[in-house]
Amino acid sequence: AVVSKYATSSARHGTLDPAASLRMTHTATPTGTATAWAGINIALVKYWGKRDAAANLPAVGSLSLTLAELGTRTTVTFDPTLTDDRFELNGVARDDDARVRALLDGVRRLRCLDRRARVVSRNHVPTASGLASSASGAAALAVAAWAASGGDPTVARADAAFVDLVRRGSGSAPRSLYGGLVELDRSDGQVHPVLPPEAWNLRMVVARLAHGPKATSSREGMARTARTSPYYAAWIAAHPADLVEARAAIEARDLARLGTVMERSTARMHACMLAADPPLRYWNGRTLDALDVVAGLRAAGVGAWATMDAGPHVKVLCADADAEAVRSALCAVAPEDDLQITRPGPGAHVEPR
Repeated sequence: AVVSKYATSSARHGTLDPAASLRMTHTATPTGTATAWAGINIALVKYWGKRDAAANLPAVGSLSLTLAELGTRTTVTFDPTLTDDRFELNGVARDDDARVRALLDGVRRLRCLDRRARVVSRNHVPTASGLASSASGAAALAVAAWAASGGDPTVARADAAFVDLVRRGSGSAPRSLYGGLVELDRSDGQVHPVLPPEAWNLRMVVARLAHGPKATSSREGMARTARTSPYYAAWIAAHPADLVEARAAIEARDLARLGTVMERSTARMHACMLAADPPLRYWNGRTLDALDVVAGLRAAGVGAWATMDAGPHVKVLCADADAEAVRSALCAVAPEDDLQITRPGPGAHVEPR
């Protein structure tokens, strides 16, 4: 069943400082190295905008689906011989990445650890293109670093201090800590599992409709939208009703109802962006072609609903039985190599050595 009341952290009970709780629960005995996998998560009810940029707190809540096949694999090694952190992404040195360093510093602070780290990360999804690689990357890094420091990430993900650290790395990254359907709470930036991946036989067909990074980052785009779009306040005001509707659809296992609210949330988010000054358009012509394909599938009786994030790619929510028909129809706008049927996947986790 859908989780309606969630376990609360020590911070919510007000009995113990969350950072102190994490330090007391897990002794800071480094294992040396750990590798973690985190799947990307695709928002069904969208997140766009921040109410506190410094803390990376969202302006609205969000509800997402964590995917099994696409994500990030990261290995962290705390090495006493290093004098500075070393970071490699997709085979390229990125030692100047401030967000990686800040996340590692946060782990070291919570774990009372002073060793520098070597980080090797690979995205199994295009980087910085609107396919949620920043979220899976931050989640994989946090989980791998926590495990390499001797902690248990499965316990830590329920603690406010750890989730805060992950969210500061990427606003939507906490959603990748859990599998299946997941909600990120606007009120405190904490994350809650809604439905495990095996509980509903959903599929998401991902259509990659451009290559290379996007011109405007999500962080920059959010800031511009909040600062200049006359529709931004309306987006914030209308958003809670979409979350209520999505929760009800999930509880009823009503895919058409969930797909409808997903498309509505997507359209409103992009309308808000398009009204920014200057306008912010992440779509391209193939995006619109793909949306026409999805609309045509529904008119023909195939249950399929589309969403897009801050990028041109289209993700189509459907039932398992319809996934191949959706993929075949999208061949009209994208080559087969750029189309993938994905399943609900597990939360970020440490891989066995």
